[in-house]
Amino acid sequence: MSANGPIQAAPQNHEDMIHIVGMYKCGTSWLLHMLAAHPHVVGWREFDAIRAAYAPHRRILELPIAGLDYLRPRPQNNAWMRRREHSSLRPAQDVFREMFLARGWIPIMGSDKQRQADEFDTEDLDALLEQLLALGDYRLRPSTAPLIDPTRHTDKLGVQSFRRNDLLTLMQAVRDCSHTEKIPTLFFEALRSQATTGSRVATKAADQLMQLAALKHASPGSQTIAIVRDGRDAAISAQHFERLMRKQEAPWQTQNASYLRRLLGWSMRAAKLAEHAARGELTVLRYEDLHTDFNQLCRALFIKLGLDVTPEIIECVKDATDFSTVTEGRTPGESADHEIRKGSFGEWKDALSSSQAALAWKLAGDSLSAFGYTRRGAIEASPLVLSC
Repeated sequence: MSANGPIQAAPQNHEDMIHIVGMYKCGTSWLLHMLAAHPHVVGWREFDAIRAAYAPHRRILELPIAGLDYLRPRPQNNAWMRRREHSSLRPAQDVFREMFLARGWIPIMGSDKQRQADEFDTEDLDALLEQLLALGDYRLRPSTAPLIDPTRHTDKLGVQSFRRNDLLTLMQAVRDCSHTEKIPTLFFEALRSQATTGSRVATKAADQLMQLAALKHASPGSQTIAIVRDGRDAAISAQHFERLMRKQEAPWQTQNASYLRRLLGWSMRAAKLAEHAARGELTVLRYEDLHTDFNQLCRALFIKLGLDVTPEIIECVKDATDFSTVTEGRTPGESADHEIRKGSFGEWKDALSSSQAALAWKLAGDSLSAFGYTRRGAIEASPLVLSC
């Protein structure tokens, strides 16, 4: 594709693309960083182009807490969940705002700044882009900058890694698109256009499982992977993360929810993940396995994705993604008010009382068991997850 030419809205063959589709607060950022640290992969920071274009129906999560036992998801029979996959296309102007006006692809922290951005005029894209960059303190690469060489990057990239004219081309294509369902393809094509020929391109959306069919349509031929974690830990992590995002006034804040509601959300998605994994539609890693045998599981993942694997590559990836490295010296288990909070597992055993743990198992036990998690916390083999 031409660097500054029109973006193709028709889905191309995306065999070079790798999509991380979940699960929320289960290590998706770690997984993306692993891919980005590979010398043949360009990894882009989290943005869900599918959810920007589609508005999912959320009725099932609005049910009262008294219904939780009745709703207990079962991976072996979760036809009830298919109604969660129903969604409707947003109007094009709403998609543009989701993607660029202080949310989505050009995120801006601070509610006052977000309100400012929401009032910007979208007619003059040059002026709009300058306003957004100034508001978010971003600086783009020049339009004449060379394409991104993955051998020179070991971390995920964001909007500031775009060439200016290419970002303007994407913004115009999205704003003027007459078929909203084509917008995710426009976004993926824009990401591909930034990297050198032969590069693999990785994206991340931590909660995309419910829209997997739309993703496959927008990015045919691509590979999809997910990472799962004990839901009892994931629910704790989610609550800490959401408090931090509210404190920072992030544009992707979520509603305050109880621990059990977060656990229910995990269990629903885990049941759906189990269904896809059983059909061989994606590759699943387990967060705890990365902690206990990083080198071997990283090697198995790269082989599965068709990436080069050498001892040197594995060591470079391990060094780049090590907890102490990415947190500037903290040791695993040392908590902080940070997006990367603790870097350990099994926290739920101390955080939950015996009655709370029993209720958590009653609510999510079937989904936990599907991925090898036990009532007491031991981790067993599961045919659904990638093994070394």
